[in-house]
Amino acid sequence: MSVQIALLKSGEEVIADIKEFRDSDDNLVSYLFSEPYCIKIQTREVLIEADNAPSKHELVFYKWMGLSKDKELIVNKDWIVCIADPHDSIIESYGKREDGRDDTIDGSDDGLSISTDATGTTISSSSLLNEQATFTEQD
Repeated sequence: MSVQIALLKSGEEVIADIKEFRDSDDNLVSYLFSEPYCIKIQTREVLIEADNAPSKHELVFYKWMGLSKDKELIVNKDWIVCIADPHDSIIESYGKREDGRDDTIDGSDDGLSISTDATGTTISSSSLLNEQATFTEQD
């Protein structure tokens, strides 16, 4: 598995198991995204009376093409700006989704879930398509 983050022309950052499709002459034709999720970073300032107050960064994951039943999507090579390797903590959070380790309330798929962020704080989510992870910026 090659979990990577792709920046699309639309500005979306998509994490997925990304594979290349090449023709018989080894020219890149397109990409295959398996289990793709968009990632958004939300930054919140923590109010502390100090000169170097930490910022709190929350990663929000949501299913890319969430209305599709397909788990694998072909993406035109012209829509990719760049592809990069994500941080280990992001790969771990993404892997929990694929392995089904998503701490649901009663194990049913009724759209309600409870998840825990990186600091141990419980975060409630109204949909299994959304998840948050919190990171604190440190010097």
